[in-house]
Amino acid sequence: MANAEEKKTSLFKIPNYPAWFGADTAMLTGSAVHWIVISLMAYELSGSVTMAGWFFTIRGIMSVVTQVVGGAFVDRHDHRTLLLAQSGICGLLWLTMGILYATGNLTFMRFMLLCLSSSAIFGLLDGTSNAALITVVGPERYAEAESLNQGRDAAVRMAGSPLGATLYGLWTAAPFFASALCDAVAFACSLSLRLPERPEVKEAKPGVRAFLHDLIEGWQWVFASKVIVSAVIIMGLFEFGAFAMRQAINLEMVSTGVDPLLISLINVISGMATLVGSMVSSRVCDQVPVGRGVVLILALTALGYVPLVFSNSYATVVLSTIVSSLPMPLFAALVNGFVFSKTPVDRQGRTRAAVMTAIMFFGSGSGALAGELLPRIGFHGFVMAMLVLVATSVTLAALNPRIRAIPASPEWDSVSL
Repeated sequence: MANAEEKKTSLFKIPNYPAWFGADTAMLTGSAVHWIVISLMAYELSGSVTMAGWFFTIRGIMSVVTQVVGGAFVDRHDHRTLLLAQSGICGLLWLTMGILYATGNLTFMRFMLLCLSSSAIFGLLDGTSNAALITVVGPERYAEAESLNQGRDAAVRMAGSPLGATLYGLWTAAPFFASALCDAVAFACSLSLRLPERPEVKEAKPGVRAFLHDLIEGWQWVFASKVIVSAVIIMGLFEFGAFAMRQAINLEMVSTGVDPLLISLINVISGMATLVGSMVSSRVCDQVPVGRGVVLILALTALGYVPLVFSNSYATVVLSTIVSSLPMPLFAALVNGFVFSKTPVDRQGRTRAAVMTAIMFFGSGSGALAGELLPRIGFHGFVMAMLVLVATSVTLAALNPRIRAIPASPEWDSVSL
């Protein structure tokens, strides 16, 4: 755990943090490299848009289903062991895919089986890295670490997709070998981790009945917290509206003939704004009261989408993208920092699984809604409709005394979930 003296030092001087950061960054890089390639390969191997579409649907379902039970799995097992398993198994899967393609033996069914296996591992063990992080840095520096993660994630995603596309152009199998190499680096970094033993791992009872008991108990604990339930509803409504507007922006630009290069630059601009926002967040996240900060950030982000009601020009889209992306790292640092620093170590996995699954439930269907309503009510009408949802989430946050009362991180000991 980080002590009071370590608060004055860089995160990278905390024992085990460099190893954790290396492992997490390597796995994220591997995912970013093959992310765009997977969609290209799905169509190339199946030869059917319909089959490729079903492939992504099934893959998404696999991740959600395994994530539901994954939280309990993470809480019942040693985090270092799980990080080794995640990087090792995924590395072998991508290595196998590269070899099969290079030798001409990669059929669509084999490709689908390997990708579904990867999705299952991701869903099952997704919470491991974050659960290990709070053990490494301690609750008092988790918000700062989350801010750094947000910037790192933005940088990796900005570089990962172009790198994957470049490797794919040089040799189709190259991105899979690159992903396997990244997972090998993550495995090596995880080997050097030295995490304290957790009593709950030794005390975990074997068997399906004991596992189900832990699973249900964890979800009951999460949804007994009025703060977490309120946060999930607020974030769910906001994410639904914001994601639907982002989908509508893409569809509008495609339908109005905007150059594909300019469309792709929107993601780059969003990533750059997020990177800048993370730098600011890492400096101020310990000083900002969580409740009032969340309300202000949601309101500012909502205002960033308002110009789209009046104009769908490229300049307006860029402006809205920047304004809505800049404060997101601070938002994630405040919300995740408070919730997960107040969550006991033995419930980290289940809490993350429950929160993420609930938010994904709220957000599901927003892309389909954009596709259905845009031709009927137009872009500006759709943005207005989604702004109503976003404004509702801001209002709920502003009127909720439990949310508003959450203080800055130095005072978190005085409040509970």
